[in-house]
Amino acid sequence: MLKGVTSTYPKATKVLERYKKYVVSQAKANLTRKGTKSNALKSSIKGYVDKKFKRGLAGRFTGGTSLPTIRFQFNQYGEFVDGGVKGTNPEDGRAMGGRSVFGSAGKFSKRKKMIPTRAVSKWAESRGLNKWAVAKSVHKKGISRSLFFSKPFLKKYTSTLKLYHEAVADDIANNIGNQIAKAIKAKKK
Repeated sequence: MLKGVTSTYPKATKVLERYKKYVVSQAKANLTRKGTKSNALKSSIKGYVDKKFKRGLAGRFTGGTSLPTIRFQFNQYGEFVDGGVKGTNPEDGRAMGGRSVFGSAGKFSKRKKMIPTRAVSKWAESRGLNKWAVAKSVHKKGISRSLFFSKPFLKKYTSTLKLYHEAVADDIANNIGNQIAKAIKAKKK
């Protein structure tokens, strides 16, 4: 009678789209409030709701989709702006609770060359700064964490997860109901 559950999960997709819109807009607003001068990070914040259609071995569509998923992306250095970086000699308690990306050695030595990352290099060069001096400063002082992305992401995460699961259940129930209705209609003909 029923050949299988195939759904495009419209309600679940709608829940993820709302969550994506909220997180992206709040993250951009947080960067604005923090006084971020560069628009590169703000404009790089994007969210995607992915729906993959099921395919058979021959590559043909077999109907329906897998559950929709969500992913976010922003520039590489955004991770350090969000979580902060614990310096080897922080002056003002920067990145309290932040992770150290410099290891536990703690001191800048001549043997250990400071190599600026691509993100730091681009940022420094765009402002006419010496990328080596910027890298050494970040190494010593660290970067204060802003949680521009983490706060909105975590604020609505549990409530969105609950809504998502309810929406998936509704989508599956609606699909089964539609298939039963089609089967009954076909039997009457």
